[in-house]
Amino acid sequence: MPKRGVTFRAVLIGIAFIPLNAYLVVQLETVLNLGDPTTMTIFFNAVFCLCLVIVVNQSLTRWLPKNVLNQGELLTIYSILMVSVSVSGQDFTHTIFGTLGNARWFATPENEWATLFLSYIPQWLEPSEKVLEAYFLGESSFYVSTRINGWIQPLVWWTLFLTVLCFVMICINSIIRKQWIEQERLTYPLVYLPFEMTRVGFFKNRLLWLGFGIAAAISLLNGLNALFPVLPKIPLSYNLAPHLVERPWNTLRGWPGVRIQANPFIIGLTFLIPLGLLFSCWFFYFIWKLQYILGSLMGINVPHYPFADQQVLGGYLGIVVVTLWLARKHLLRVLKAAVRTPPVIEDTNEPMRYRTAVWGTVLGSIFIIGFCYRAGMSLGFAVAFFGIYYLILFGFTRMRAELGPLMHGIHFFGPFQLIVAITGSRRISPQTLTVAAPYWTHTKEFLNKPMPAYLESFKLAERVNVAKDSIAIDTRKLWKACLLATFLSIAVTLWVFLELGYKWGAPGAWRGNLAYNAIARVLQQPTDPDFAQLGATGFGLVFVVVGTALRLRFLWWPLYPLAYPLAGYSYFSYLWFPFLLCWLVKWIVLKYGGIRGYREAVPLFLGLVLGDFVLGCIWAILGLLTGETTYMFQELV
Repeated sequence: MPKRGVTFRAVLIGIAFIPLNAYLVVQLETVLNLGDPTTMTIFFNAVFCLCLVIVVNQSLTRWLPKNVLNQGELLTIYSILMVSVSVSGQDFTHTIFGTLGNARWFATPENEWATLFLSYIPQWLEPSEKVLEAYFLGESSFYVSTRINGWIQPLVWWTLFLTVLCFVMICINSIIRKQWIEQERLTYPLVYLPFEMTRVGFFKNRLLWLGFGIAAAISLLNGLNALFPVLPKIPLSYNLAPHLVERPWNTLRGWPGVRIQANPFIIGLTFLIPLGLLFSCWFFYFIWKLQYILGSLMGINVPHYPFADQQVLGGYLGIVVVTLWLARKHLLRVLKAAVRTPPVIEDTNEPMRYRTAVWGTVLGSIFIIGFCYRAGMSLGFAVAFFGIYYLILFGFTRMRAELGPLMHGIHFFGPFQLIVAITGSRRISPQTLTVAAPYWTHTKEFLNKPMPAYLESFKLAERVNVAKDSIAIDTRKLWKACLLATFLSIAVTLWVFLELGYKWGAPGAWRGNLAYNAIARVLQQPTDPDFAQLGATGFGLVFVVVGTALRLRFLWWPLYPLAYPLAGYSYFSYLWFPFLLCWLVKWIVLKYGGIRGYREAVPLFLGLVLGDFVLGCIWAILGLLTGETTYMFQELV
């Protein structure tokens, strides 16, 4: 009988890390602002926990060899860690919790919230008013019966809502898994590090330890400098803005400007991206900057020009259009399998039966829309909002599967803003706009959502299952373990917020204030359809679709349009130089060393990542224990 990866002990170990990671993430990202683990697509604390498990596991090979975890179990633990950290992060659970109680607590005669929308807020999704004072003022305890009772109803409902939201993501991934993993054979660069870490002999590579030593030494020196400024540090960033003072170059000075960034972990992860995609990313970055320069030369004085966020959203929608077209035959067979008996496509090796996945998507979506409708949102707005929401996540998941960037997102232009741009706010009722406030916060950045993490766990399972050994990961057990971890992580994160909120005073409340201020502006200044924003969104969509057609039609075409929306994201200003550098290094390695030379070089770059991640997590833990501001290796400045 083959060994299985999704064992009871593996699931138990993964779940045991949930409270620790939830506490770490909330403290680092919201309370103390000592780091942002979940702003990246791969989580350094999840990799660090996997390292700890591997170290303990290696010690068992000598003393208790029969109890050693196999590779499938180690990757099951990592999958649970990856998913649980994602839903504990600032762009998922934090965004919802940050809006709870804000409207009533921060309402003043000056902001007019009480008259604008306070009566529209659904009371069953909000804490009772008597518990708000102690929560927002802090210096008290959550563990009082009246406070627990005042929070329990909204927390139960939001936990259920977010869990169903994630369940639909798993269903969609189950539908598309075979097409992307087995048919198109996408590369999934982000799963390379955890997979290699769990292989026997990985930590015996000398180049790995060379890379680890370089990154660890830099992190150690800079960490000591953060505590003792008299010590030297190694600068990893240089801002070019002070040199861009003449027209038209001064148009590039705005946030985040143009920077040269050289963090070891960024270089290490970027090296794993396919060569053509590396070239396309930095090339399109310069195309984006060229738009600003040409706008200045032509005297264009239009607010938000060149509508980068709108173009980025259109680009992701274009990725969705292209992806659905390429998978149209597979999706048609899946839909037929959902309604016919016996099914017309084999699905015994899929995470879910296609019938289960399709109907799970449908019923889960009905619950989500019904939840919002019950809260007071109009049916049409709810359908449009979450339809766009899942389309964006689908595009992000494709981006991660093919390109594997360190960061991706859309800055303040998501489903809410797109709907308002299409219809104008005049045609949306104040009640619908008010009820949409938590979802406005939830989609303001799209830094990281768990949907790509679920599919990456399926990819890890596939890599183990095709290996020539007896280990196998049952994906039908894996998705259930990930969903259980999702539910527990959401519940634990909400509890951590209450624990720390009553101590420090409503951490992360600024998120809710952003949302309700945005709703107030829309109500006070109603808008008509915005054709400039819609035109930019349409341009981004058409650019990606046409670019993909050229890529498929002409094999010599060097540009991957998938890179266009990534390069237009604000934070790519921190990544363009590592992409350019790694493209050059990788091109040289492949030209003179071939694929063998590339494979021999990979451990060096993985070592750079591990060195930064391990030392960085140690600094973060020390910061939590001491309350001191410690070195944040992933901080982009």
